[in-house]
Amino acid sequence: MTSTHLVTGATGFVGSALVLELLSRTKDQIVCIVRPGQVDAATRLQSALLSAAESYGLLERLRRDIFERCRAVAGDVEQPDCGVASPEQLTCDQFWHSAASLRFEDRYAAEITRVNVQGTAHALDLAAKVGASQFHYISTAYVAGSDEGPILEQKSSSVRRNNYYEISKAQAEELVEADTRFGRRIFRPSIVIGHSRTLGATNFTGMYGFLRKLEVFHGLMQRTQAGLMQRKALRLRLDVGAQLDLVPIDRVVENAVTIALSGRLSAGELAYFRLTNPHAPIMEQVIATMFDVVGLAAPVFASDKSEFDWIDDKFNERIDFYRSYLIGHKVFDRSQVARIVGDEPRKPYELPNHIVEQHCRWYLDRLKQERAGLPATR
Repeated sequence: MTSTHLVTGATGFVGSALVLELLSRTKDQIVCIVRPGQVDAATRLQSALLSAAESYGLLERLRRDIFERCRAVAGDVEQPDCGVASPEQLTCDQFWHSAASLRFEDRYAAEITRVNVQGTAHALDLAAKVGASQFHYISTAYVAGSDEGPILEQKSSSVRRNNYYEISKAQAEELVEADTRFGRRIFRPSIVIGHSRTLGATNFTGMYGFLRKLEVFHGLMQRTQAGLMQRKALRLRLDVGAQLDLVPIDRVVENAVTIALSGRLSAGELAYFRLTNPHAPIMEQVIATMFDVVGLAAPVFASDKSEFDWIDDKFNERIDFYRSYLIGHKVFDRSQVARIVGDEPRKPYELPNHIVEQHCRWYLDRLKQERAGLPATR
C-alpha cells in the first residue's frame, strides 16, 4: 500500500534529506509545503532536492522520482493553515513537520516564536484538515537544556534552557503533546553533520558554524598579528571527557523513516525518539581537531576564566553561543530508537579524529569556493 506524506521544511537540511529517504524507501507520493522566494515553490523545491541528492550521491537514482513523486504547494508555516490556499484539496496520511527557524539570538525572539511555536500550531491544524492520522515532529535533543547525565526519551522536564531556539522547540513539543487528534512521534536529532559517506551537507549551522567562527578568528588575528595563533594556545571553557553528540544526516533520516514505517500509532498515542549518536565522540578531541584544521595552535581547556588573557577573552566572547554545548556531561538515551531499528553498524556513527577532519576540510573547501565567487572588496 502507498501513502501520501506531507512535509514542511522540505528545502531545509533535515527536511530535504527526509524527502530523499522517503523516495528511496517507499513508492509514496510526497507533497511539500514550500515558501516561494525569488522563484516559484516548485522550482525552489526541485532545486533543493536535486542539490541534496547530488551532495549525498543519490542524484542519478532519485532524479526521476524527484520530478514525478514530489509536488510543491506554496505556503508559509507562519500563516494559518501554513498558508495553503485550499487545504480541502489536499489529503495525506503522514504529516512531517520539519520547518523551523534555526536562529537563536535574543533579538530574533519574535521570529523564532512565529516560526517554531506558532508554525507548529498551524501545522497541527493543517494536519487535521488534510486527514493525517500520523504527525511526526522534528524537534531537537537540546530541549534538554542545561540538564546533565542520562537524558531519557520522554517528556522534557528541563527547567532551564540555553537560548530562544531551545525554548521555542520545547514550547512546540508541548503543543504536539497536547494534541490528541493524531498518533504523534517527536523526533529529537542532536548536532547534525554531513553525510557519513559523501560528507555532503546543505546547511552550515552547528559544528560548521563553530568551525566558521574559528576560521574567521584565525584570519582576523593573521591580519593583525601574523603567526601569533600558530604559537599561542587559546584557552576556552570546556568539560573534558564529555561527549559532543555529532550525528550524520543519513543516520538521522534513515532512523526516522524506519520508525515511521514500523507501524501506526493510534490517535492520542505519543512516542519520543532521540536521533543521536550511540558512539558520540569526545568533545575535546573534536575541538582540538577543528583547531588543527583551521591552523590554530592546540587549545588549552579550562573549567573557568581565571587564567584567561585578553586574547582568550576576545575569542571566548565570539563563541559564547556555543558555550552551552561545550559545558555539561549529557548522555542521550536512545533505547526507544534501538528497540525499533535494531542493531546498527558502528562505522557510520563513529567519528575518529581523521573522519572529523574530513568533515571539517570538506566544509572549509566549500567555504573557500563560495568566497572565491564574491566580488573583490576595496
